[in-house]
Parts: sequence; C-alpha cells; structure tokens
Amino acid sequence: MLAAITFGGILGAVAACTSTGDISNPVTRKLTWFSFLNGDDIRATCGPGAPDHLRLVHNANYSKRIRVYEMVAADPFLSGGAPAGAARLRTRVIGGPTNQTTFEFSNPSRVFAPWAGEIRQTTLAPADAAAVRAALARDGLGAPAPAGTQLRSQDYWWLAVGCQNGAVAFQVWAHPNGGPNGGYDTLTFPALLAARDGTGIPLRTPADEPRHANPAVMDRYDAATEVRFRLAVGTNGINP
Repeated sequence: MLAAITFGGILGAVAACTSTGDISNPVTRKLTWFSFLNGDDIRATCGPGAPDHLRLVHNANYSKRIRVYEMVAADPFLSGGAPAGAARLRTRVIGGPTNQTTFEFSNPSRVFAPWAGEIRQTTLAPADAAAVRAALARDGLGAPAPAGTQLRSQDYWWLAVGCQNGAVAFQVWAHPNGGPNGGYDTLTFPALLAARDGTGIPLRTPADEPRHANPAVMDRYDAATEVRFRLAVGTNGINP
C-alpha cells in the first residue's frame, strides 16, 4: 500500500490510522481511507459465527465521486422482524449531484454534513439480497484478487471486502478489464445495487469524464489540485 497522498503539489505521509468504518467526517475519512478500503474494521471481527458484512466501494475518480455500499445480514430482532436472509443496505454517495452544500454551524454534529455524502438506508428482501450475493459470486468475489493491480485515485474501479460465512473475502475490478471473470466492464452486481439503493444518483462511468484538448496539461493541473493516491493490490487485501 502506497500510503502517500498528494494535494496541491504537496506530498505528505498519511498517518497509519485504523478505520472504525465511519467515514462521515472528511478529515477522518482521508486519514483512514486505506484502512477502510482494506476492511480492517471488518477483518477484526470476522470469524466463525460473525454476521455477513460486505463493503463495496466504487471509485469513480476519487475527487469526483465515491459510492460506498455496506450490506449487512439483517438481525430479525433488531430490524423490525426482518425475515431470514434479508440484509440491511446502507448507501453513501460522496460527490453526487444532490449532496448538501449548506453549513449547519448551529448544530455541531452537522458541521461536516456537506462532505458526508448522500446517505440512504433500506432493507433488502431475501430474494434481492440473494440476487446481489449471487451476482458478486458470479463476478468473482471469492476468487483471488488480481495481485499487482494498481488502484489509482483518478481511475475507475470497484473494491469489495467483507466477512462471508465467517471468512474474509476481498476482490477488486479495475477499468477497463482488471479483475476476474471478465473484469470491470462485465460486472453484473453494480446495476442490482444501484436499482435498490434509493439514492436516485446514477453510477458514474468512465464515459462521464470530460475530454480535454490537451489531456497531458489537464492531468498536471488536476494532480496539483486534487487528492491523489495509488494502491497496490495483493491476493486478499491491499499490500502494506
């Protein structure tokens, strides 16, 4: 894992902070982002008997849009009597068109709301949850991740990490074709999730990136104004 971030031309080492899974605060999010992607908080509690918990992150140019799904097996005693096989789905879209832009200084707990993203929560019926899990398996979750793949902040990729049946699962799919079973361009699970997440915000695609007359010049400008990072993938996680 290359724990370095560039912003405004300044290179700084990011503290080796462990994620708790909460990325609402933009400062904490930056300091724990690599740990969050590696699912360190999920791995710490994963073992026999642990509830299924999947984290799916769509990096659609980090400085433009991030989409995070947390899919957790629903506890029937804590989810209003949800049937067996149901799942709680929490969606966060950062950089979406409907994100808040107003500050709430009168409410300290909401000061960072404009940067927390658009958040929706829903319960997936057993059939819907099963369809998502089946699509993930079909797309390659459970197979070894493509070790050596580089995940760059300005690119497009999906990352999945979680605890399934008491064991850690990890996978990445990088555009255009990095990943198992055909890679990024043939994934089937994203459409299933987007249709059920309730945000109304479409998935951003590489085709949405603006085209510039001189890409090299624009890339240098973006590198000086954006947060940028690059991560190396191992077979079951982000390499340290």
